[in-house]
Amino acid sequence: MELHSLGVGATYAQADVQKMALLLTGLEANLRDGFVFHPNRAEPGAEVVLDKAYGGEGLAPIKAALIDLARHPATAAHIAGKLATHFVADQPDPALVAAMTAAYVASGGALLEVYAAMLNHPAAWVPRQMKARPPVEFVLAALRALGMTGEALKRMARGPFSRLILKPMALMGQEWQNPIGPDGWSEAAEAWITPQGLGARISWAMEVPGRLVRPMPDPVDFANRALGPAADARLLWAAARAETTREGVGLVLASPAFNRR
Repeated sequence: MELHSLGVGATYAQADVQKMALLLTGLEANLRDGFVFHPNRAEPGAEVVLDKAYGGEGLAPIKAALIDLARHPATAAHIAGKLATHFVADQPDPALVAAMTAAYVASGGALLEVYAAMLNHPAAWVPRQMKARPPVEFVLAALRALGMTGEALKRMARGPFSRLILKPMALMGQEWQNPIGPDGWSEAAEAWITPQGLGARISWAMEVPGRLVRPMPDPVDFANRALGPAADARLLWAAARAETTREGVGLVLASPAFNRR
C-alpha cells in the first residue's frame, strides 16, 4: 500500500495493512503454476480493507481487493507522480501530475492513457535535460550509441560481460537487479552524481568502449549522432581535439550532456 499502490500520504490505517496481509494468506506464486490459493493455509472469513469486506472462495476476494487498490484515486496520484518523476523531472510540474492522475482515474488505470496524458502535456517537453541517467541507463545508452545490439551483448562470454558491463555499473552505484531497499532505485540526481560514481563513469567511458567497438567512430560524428542538438560547441571542440579517437569518444560519453536525459 505504501510503496506500490496508495502511497505514503493516503488515508489508510495500520489495520487496513494488517487486514490486507490476512487476506493474502494462502496465496502462493511459482513459475510453473502462477498464482495458487491454498485454503488450508488461509485465514478464514472475510477481511475488511478500506471499509470494504472481501470474502469468498479462492483467489476471487484477493483479486477484487487488488483491483480496488489499483483503481483507487490515491493510487492514481501516486503512480502518476512516480511516472512523471522517472520520465520528466525529479520535481515534476504539479499540473503534469494532475493531468496524468485524471487520465488514470478516467481510464480505470489504463497506463497507455496515462502515458498519452504525459506526452501530450507541455511540461514533458521542456528542452532542458532534467534527469540524471542512473548507471544502468548510462551504460545502455552508451552501448546503443556505440552501435552495440542486444544480440552482440548476448554473444559476450560471461567473464567479459561481468568485467566490462556489470561490475562497472556496481562501481557507479547501481548493482544489476539488486536495489538496496524495497522501494527500488532512487530517482534523485544526487544519488548518482557523486564523486565515486562520476569517477567510475569517466573510467568506463575512457576504457571500455574501445574494447567493445572496432573501429571506433569519429568523435565529432559520434557526438552529433548520440546527442543531436545537446552536443554544444564546447563538447564538439573538445572531441575534435582529443589526442586519440578513444579519448574523444570517452569525452562525449563522460560529458554532462550524455549523463542527463
